[in-house]
Amino acid sequence: MPTVRTPKPFLSIADQIALLTSRGMTIESPELADRWLRAVGYYRLSGYSYPFRAPDPQDTSKLTDDFIPGTTFAEVVGLYEFDRHLKNLIMSGLERIEVAMRSQIGYTLGSHGPLAYEQSHIFRPQFCGSINHTKWLSTARGRVGRAKGHDAAVDHHIANYGGDIPIWVLTDVLDFGDLSKLFAGMTSVDQQRIMQWFAITPPPLTPNLSENQRRKQRKRWKQNPPLANWLLHLTIVRNICAHHSRLWNRRLTPVGTPALTGLPGFEGLPPDQFESVYGTLCLIAFLLATTSPGNTWTCKVSHLVDSSFAEFSIRTVQEMGFPVDWKDLPRWADAS
Repeated sequence: MPTVRTPKPFLSIADQIALLTSRGMTIESPELADRWLRAVGYYRLSGYSYPFRAPDPQDTSKLTDDFIPGTTFAEVVGLYEFDRHLKNLIMSGLERIEVAMRSQIGYTLGSHGPLAYEQSHIFRPQFCGSINHTKWLSTARGRVGRAKGHDAAVDHHIANYGGDIPIWVLTDVLDFGDLSKLFAGMTSVDQQRIMQWFAITPPPLTPNLSENQRRKQRKRWKQNPPLANWLLHLTIVRNICAHHSRLWNRRLTPVGTPALTGLPGFEGLPPDQFESVYGTLCLIAFLLATTSPGNTWTCKVSHLVDSSFAEFSIRTVQEMGFPVDWKDLPRWADAS
């Protein structure tokens, strides 16, 4: 039988401050610490203080409860504030991308008919050859039910068209995750139309390949469109931000980088895949170039990262996947 551990005891704010101090954290202002611990909570802030914990000298793969020398409550709070502002910027960028995806999917599927989303034959066989399409339709109808009485467009179509909701209306009541799954199920032809609008082009063919190998490379691009993977990644990031969870140094859903090599703005990524926030920021910046030309989003992100980490003595941007020379790369040099 596994040992059942009892929950940790409740600690007053004064006891929480004393515990942090006993573990080596410098508390510059107990009054300010009191305010932060009451407003944000010890547990939430512990996610930001965790990277400051010292490694176990007997096993460096583990961390002790003690903090590394120089750890201050101010830097932990600064990291929390940086993460909060970064998530706000990400949500701002994702809003424009999400609206564009709703429009593009609604327009592309709408060209097959207003209720095309109910017709399994216009999707990929693997999307309709299982319960995927049936489950997706059930979810979509649930979203319509949720919108009844709250969305004028949905109520109008229910009252006047017997409840048949055209795809260009349906896309506005779907969650971002629903859109991601719908795009993944679309045919390659329809997916390519949307990717072309976003200026997502195939990477250069590998040199010295035979015609058969080139054909296989082109087939892989069509069978596994990168935007499907990007949308899955961005859906998870959006949920993290919407639920106010920690983001800055989190490991995220992997996104392959070979398809990004021929696109501008992805310099500094590892050669195989990325799982870091830096890659997420590059993705959003790239997609915003089409959805919102001339936007200042990249400038705002660059300023936030640069100014925030200039105030930190221990934490670095490399923990978010930023390369050492990130400010010299075209994406960020142009934003400064």
